[in-house]
Amino acid sequence: MVKITEEFINSVAPNQSAVTNGLGLVKKNSFLKLYIAPDASFIMGECKGSGASNYVTSADFVISDSPVFRCTCPSRQIPCKHSIGLLYAYFQGKTFETAEIPQDVLTKREKIEKRNEKNDVSNVTAPKKTNKSALKKKLTTQLEGLELLEKIVTGIVQAGLGTINAKTIKMLEEQAKQLGSYYLTFPQFVVRDFILLFKDHENYEQVYSRAIDQLLMLHGLYRHGTEHLKKRIADSELALATNSSIDEQLGHVWQLTELKELGMVETDVDLVQLRFYCYSNEARKEFIDTGTWINLKSGKIYESLNYRPFKAKKYIREDDSLFSVLQVPELFAYPGDINTRVRWEQSSLREVTQSDRQAIKAYGQSSFAQVIKTVKGQLKNPLADKFPMVLLTFSRIGKIGDCFVAEDATGQRIVLADHYSGMEPASTELLAFIRQEKLHNNALLVGFHQNPDTRKLCAQPMCLITDTEIIRLLF
Repeated sequence: MVKITEEFINSVAPNQSAVTNGLGLVKKNSFLKLYIAPDASFIMGECKGSGASNYVTSADFVISDSPVFRCTCPSRQIPCKHSIGLLYAYFQGKTFETAEIPQDVLTKREKIEKRNEKNDVSNVTAPKKTNKSALKKKLTTQLEGLELLEKIVTGIVQAGLGTINAKTIKMLEEQAKQLGSYYLTFPQFVVRDFILLFKDHENYEQVYSRAIDQLLMLHGLYRHGTEHLKKRIADSELALATNSSIDEQLGHVWQLTELKELGMVETDVDLVQLRFYCYSNEARKEFIDTGTWINLKSGKIYESLNYRPFKAKKYIREDDSLFSVLQVPELFAYPGDINTRVRWEQSSLREVTQSDRQAIKAYGQSSFAQVIKTVKGQLKNPLADKFPMVLLTFSRIGKIGDCFVAEDATGQRIVLADHYSGMEPASTELLAFIRQEKLHNNALLVGFHQNPDTRKLCAQPMCLITDTEIIRLLF
């Protein structure tokens, strides 16, 4: 059985409420009986419930990194608070009586095993075939949609941002709906983001810089998207791009099987999370959980995204901060920029060691000049991520006037400042609370961004790494 830690329990819990309520059951001694299988692959408990009968809850670790939770309670959450309480009872060292695994669980295990074997065979013998005729028709429809996108951008630019009013916003909302009919979901989200800028602010001048950035992105989507789609349609294989995120930006949803076929998978990877936060995106109508990770073997900085539609928030588990090393058998990478988006299906946990921290620190880039050159190259691309993450090795961090500044060994400096849009939570001022000795000769994860007013490059500090600590400024 996987080692049950508090981090593991938090990672499988559907939300914080389940954690709080599950821990409360243990504190109240609500578990009347606790059992564990001889091979420690299965635990079960009988818990007091609100009804006449007690609830029977269990955690099956026959696949150690992918436990199956079951409970007789009526909750639709999986795992429910009783299952979470069972894990806490084990974690806190409560007494579990040894007992054989119930026959119904063994039967369910056999069914799952047979189903998995059947899926494995079907995946090998009958790979999914692409309906090229249907795909080509879809790509042609997207091309027509990009023409509509060009009209939207041209109309806004010719009229001028100062003319946008309630009538204009209503027209843009109708055009955004039409983009969905052309399978252009991402451009649709960008247009809705643009509309929200002018809906949420009375002083339009405050949002002009962001509005111009979004118009540049929409224009880039039209220009690069049109060129890319024409190439795909002309290609007999209708091949997807593997060196950029253009297909995803045009609405393609990557399947793990596709990424694997393209060789975009790495095996036996150890990841450490350096930054995490959640935010709501009104344009997408979704909550987005974002994590920034470092690969302990390569030093690459990755990003993970978990989308939770507003309407389905009760049924999709929210991601959370992780302070252990995540061990991933297969890491799937999406086409992208500096910070590749990654995803995995299975994982296990281990504690972070001093050698891990030293390895992370050693991966920091020591030449600020080279980093700035690389980042500026990405920011020039209107379709690229405008908040690239980089791990820096700094000589010192201090204040010049009211600004925090990081300096490398050659004396090259970078201004540390929070992202202008306020989308990222503030973190720069937290540096004032860190002991001075830690602000010398260590590593710092930063998110680069360009101030829209001064057009100067700044970096928001996210995580400080020393030989003995990982100090996360964003959890």
